[in-house]
Amino acid sequence: MHAAFFSRTGDPSVIQWGELPDPAPGPGQVRVRTLAVAVDAVDALVRSGRWSTPLTFPVAVGRDLVGVVDAIGPGVTGLREGDRVWTSSAGYAGRPGATAELVAVERDRVYAVPDAADPVAFVASLHPATTAVAALHLRAHLQPGETLVVVGANGAVGAALVQEGVASGADVIAVVRDARCVATLEEWGAEVVVAEAGSAADAIADRRPGGIHVFIDTTGRADTASAVRRLAPRGRAIVLAGRTSAELDLWTLQVRELRVEGFILSALDASELREVADQVNARWAEGRPLTAHVGQVRGFADAAEAHRRMEAGDLPRTAGRFVGRLVLVPDAPSLDAPRTTW
Repeated sequence: MHAAFFSRTGDPSVIQWGELPDPAPGPGQVRVRTLAVAVDAVDALVRSGRWSTPLTFPVAVGRDLVGVVDAIGPGVTGLREGDRVWTSSAGYAGRPGATAELVAVERDRVYAVPDAADPVAFVASLHPATTAVAALHLRAHLQPGETLVVVGANGAVGAALVQEGVASGADVIAVVRDARCVATLEEWGAEVVVAEAGSAADAIADRRPGGIHVFIDTTGRADTASAVRRLAPRGRAIVLAGRTSAELDLWTLQVRELRVEGFILSALDASELREVADQVNARWAEGRPLTAHVGQVRGFADAAEAHRRMEAGDLPRTAGRFVGRLVLVPDAPSLDAPRTTW
């Protein structure tokens, strides 16, 4: 099979395009013929070695895929060849990566693709959607009527947080720097504040004098200490872009029973991921899918270039300034790339 893989960690140049042996599904696994793969920032963290996780070299890059079951291993039930499935946990913790024509995936980490879903659009939504559902429900335990503040609401994850917050009945305030995002966010049901990330908490203080129940910064540039001061009693600040430091008043945390909690999607176990997947699919069944903007579709052979663009922040944007997602498919026209056989 053809795959975009790496045999050591490093910069995007370590990604090779070539052939690997076809995998056979082992006990409790299915083999998936890949239709589309998303390019996520965490893929670059794994490939570079900046995020340490067990890897079995050579390993294909990528974690999110949509595909079709084409072989079933011993002991697997509930799936048939030809079923459309998705996974969001390939390519780390020793598991095979996604950017390959064939991928062996554990049965408990594959989920049905909604009937109406286009593979490219759906795979583009997976990382933002699963992050939003897990952060809001498994960590923040967001309740209907609570005020949710999302900083960086025009990013892929930020947009999914807004959509899921509104769908959950929350009072959502979306913070963006660019006013061109406002119309879409308001159409989704959010109140929009145009402000710099660092001043986000102060910019909304007079709008919700009773405080914020859940604060999430997707940019890594918000003043988290200021946000914590603006939390309502038992409010929660969920950290999923921890690029800065904050000096917190522990007495305030104690007496107001506030919570500051880190979150990383990769730490979820298989049962938690299943719970999240069920919720993502349920939104489709309700006619309220958590969508993302597809910025560009390229071939698997362009994986190294896609990683370079991801790391450089050179991502396409819509006219409304929402971030576009990069998607790779097996049969798209590709740039010239060196071929390697393992």
